[in-house]
Amino acid sequence: MPGFRLARYSRTPAFLFMRINIASKLFLGFLAIVFLNMFYMVVVLRFTDLKAIAHILKKQDWTQQGFLRISSLHDSRRRSHVIYDRIRKEESVQNFDETSEAIGVLLDSMVLQLDSVLVLDSAIAPPEGPHVGIRVLANMVKDDVMGYNRQYASAFADLIEASSERSSVLRKRKMSMLNKTIGMADSGFTASLNTAKSMVDTQTKLRIREIESRIDNSKQVTMVILIGVSLFAAAFALVFSSAITKRLRKLRDSASYIGRGDFYFDPSGYAKDEIGDLASAFFDMAINLKKSQEELVRSKRLAAIGEIVASVNHEINNPLMIISGNAQFLEMSAQEFPDEIKDRIRTIQTEAERISEVTRKLREIKNPVAEDYTSSGEQMINLDKSSRES
Repeated sequence: MPGFRLARYSRTPAFLFMRINIASKLFLGFLAIVFLNMFYMVVVLRFTDLKAIAHILKKQDWTQQGFLRISSLHDSRRRSHVIYDRIRKEESVQNFDETSEAIGVLLDSMVLQLDSVLVLDSAIAPPEGPHVGIRVLANMVKDDVMGYNRQYASAFADLIEASSERSSVLRKRKMSMLNKTIGMADSGFTASLNTAKSMVDTQTKLRIREIESRIDNSKQVTMVILIGVSLFAAAFALVFSSAITKRLRKLRDSASYIGRGDFYFDPSGYAKDEIGDLASAFFDMAINLKKSQEELVRSKRLAAIGEIVASVNHEINNPLMIISGNAQFLEMSAQEFPDEIKDRIRTIQTEAERISEVTRKLREIKNPVAEDYTSSGEQMINLDKSSRES
């Protein structure tokens, strides 16, 4: 049927994809989905880094608590200075030294914490990110807070030394100058400490806003990627299933045509995959069925002709032998007959031999060859060609 011819696919990228076998298509689709999931994980981790930020917040909270502890120790040290300045109590000196040492240890630990925060923050934030403030804070602690702390401790040590002066005038003058220096160091230390605490508060708020922003971005990216994965999976399934079912429907139609006896089947429109192999198998089956049908028809025709020939030989040869024998008898007894009668007797013998030759050719038919007999389309078997061709 002309309408049954399968249309060839155009050589588009989709067609080239469909020429891959089915197992490879499924594997490539699976790899694509895995790649999208990996992309999702990378993007989400890049947007969140919440674990690192939470670790930074812990360090900043420890730093804030450290500043509060230093402020408390400094108040205790300040009281020791006042007590010593007023009543020269030796225990105040020991308490001052122990407090100063504890403040120094805490400041060293805080510098290490701030440096570690800076390293973590630099790894997850852009160059202009929050770690810029951390660097300023770390430098301020190293320069201002620790500088004023050393100045305060050094001035107090000088104050203790000046208190041992024998000259009361010189002692009062030195102690007055040193108390001013201690006051200035105290004010600078307190101001820089308060500034540092304020900067930590600011950094903490920045971290919290950053976490909120990253969570919002993560939600958006998650939704976009999940929607993308879903759309890709749906599109892949739709394209793949429609391509497969379309060719399977064509195979179904081909099978129905073959079932009705139309063995025309063109497998060239199928891709070179499992369905293409199945279409080729259908084509081979159709060819074999057509050959088998032709052989069956030929066998039936030969069997029918054989039956007819046997009937013709039986029904014609017996009367023909009688006719031929009587004609021969008349020919032997026809010396006194007129020539016209003798000619008729010979004609009977000739036609009888002709009929005998026809029955012989009927017995020798191997492959019937039909030819047009009349202009109306009626056909007859050519005995000469049918007995020669196989």
